[in-house]
Amino acid sequence: MTLRKKIDIVDERLILLLKERMDLCKSIGAIKAQNGMAVKDHRREDEVYLHVMAKALEVGLDPQKVEAIFKDIVALSVFVQGAE
Repeated sequence: MTLRKKIDIVDERLILLLKERMDLCKSIGAIKAQNGMAVKDHRREDEVYLHVMAKALEVGLDPQKVEAIFKDIVALSVFVQGAE
């Protein structure tokens, strides 16, 4: 198997994980709506960023670049929570 094919497989796994995350976010959004809670939770977002940055550093990735990726993921998550 070529390296490019391996990357394609990893990319597909990332998409499936992203879908799983969004499904969880839809459930969280429904709970927030039922309880009259705001979709945005800045404290939780900060926790997510700190966690992923620490994990990135632990595995040898650039924490700031990983944070930038997760800012897009969190933005999509907020959208999904508010869209239901």
